[in-house]
Amino acid sequence: MEELERVYRHIDEHLDEHIERVRKLIQQPSISQTGEGVIECAEMLKDWLLDLGCSHVELAEPEYFWPIIYGEYNAGAEKTLIIYGMYDVQPVEPELWDYPPFEARVVERPPFKRVLIGRGAINTKGPMAAFLNAFESIQQAAGELPVNLIFVFEGEEERGSVSMPKFVRDYEQRLKRADGVYFPICSQDRNGLARPSLGSEGILYIELETNGALWGRGPTQFGVHGGLKRILDSPAWRHIKMLSTLVSDDGNKVEIEGWYDDIVVPTEEDLRLLREGYRKSTPAVEVFDPEILKETLKVKCFKYDLEKPEDILREMLFSTSFNLDGIWGGWTGPGTKTLLPHKVVSKHNIRFVPKQDIDDLFRKIRAHLDKHGYKDVALRKLAGYPWALVDYKNPVAESLYDVFEEFGVRYTIYPPVANPVLTSPAWPAYVFAGEPLKLPIAGGALGHGGLAHSPNEYIVIEGCEAKYGYIHGLDGVEKSMASVLYHFAER
Repeated sequence: MEELERVYRHIDEHLDEHIERVRKLIQQPSISQTGEGVIECAEMLKDWLLDLGCSHVELAEPEYFWPIIYGEYNAGAEKTLIIYGMYDVQPVEPELWDYPPFEARVVERPPFKRVLIGRGAINTKGPMAAFLNAFESIQQAAGELPVNLIFVFEGEEERGSVSMPKFVRDYEQRLKRADGVYFPICSQDRNGLARPSLGSEGILYIELETNGALWGRGPTQFGVHGGLKRILDSPAWRHIKMLSTLVSDDGNKVEIEGWYDDIVVPTEEDLRLLREGYRKSTPAVEVFDPEILKETLKVKCFKYDLEKPEDILREMLFSTSFNLDGIWGGWTGPGTKTLLPHKVVSKHNIRFVPKQDIDDLFRKIRAHLDKHGYKDVALRKLAGYPWALVDYKNPVAESLYDVFEEFGVRYTIYPPVANPVLTSPAWPAYVFAGEPLKLPIAGGALGHGGLAHSPNEYIVIEGCEAKYGYIHGLDGVEKSMASVLYHFAER
């Protein structure tokens, strides 16, 4: 397509300034857990959308923490796409980074000649900025976009997207004008294999607290001398005993009554997709590399000592988990301090699949605690959202497959409930795929990055050859995002 070729040339000719725009967005902190720089980042993106010619941009009032950026761009086209993005990022531990996390430094990191390192580089401010660069390139090179756009950029994704349900209810009529939802993120892994993001698993994040005051035993208001354990009960040990009832001895099976009752995956179609693929995609079981996963995660083995790719994939995609994210209480500083804590708190993220229900799982946890003699243990829901099932043959997804095939990139498709952490970040797909919008959704593009939520998070600026083909740099990221819009317009 001649028009799209002009867009590609524009991206090539303006790549240096596009890199600087990506750097500028990442240099602006936007840590939703602390609030650092979040409003400033929202205002920056609002101004950027206005500069790109959006007829309407507003910072929608959040139900809980930070505004959702809502914008409309009317190209006079037949179809409309919602562009979903997240502008908030995780906290940083600067002492663990090789470079300042908000400097957005471009460096060599083999096998790549150039990567951009910074918090939000891949999750997902880097891809978001790349999309806006692609948007401007279409305007400059082609004159007008092939589709209308509605922007929904949230600032609470790292806090569980807690304001998104109310936002969708409030903006329902405007959002219903859309024909689909596109999440512009990079899809290629370190082997060069692309994996689009379709549906999403469910997430429930809870906090458990054992407190002497609630229990009526042990210290009740503050920690006391550790030697008093000889005559006092310990809330800390009670908390450990309580946690041990929730899972099997190895921590890999949830022992809560009825936990697995409603699970309906994998279906035969799910397994067929893993084993046979779709269109020109490569079956996931043929290209999933456990050794790359081990090296990336710096682990020596998988649970149950799983080795076969299909077995590992089935656990990644279709199983449920009850994780211990952190636990604290009493003295955690340097050296010694003999202390009997009066309370202990732990945080847990729980992953669940169709057709488990988030509220039902929460009730089951409470019932389990009560049944096992822990009625006094406080249970608090901090965040979470349901799973999202989508049709992997929907028009947004098919447009992504078109792009992968156009660029000769090898790709694989995971079953549409899956959103494993190594393919893409979890996102609130359910607000778009479920009631009341029921829109087709997909996320992806060329390009690669890694270490989301970790030190030295990066996005590749200059690509290289890999096991399954070329890993594209920022130019390929932007070209593929532009191409998605054109392919969707033609469907």
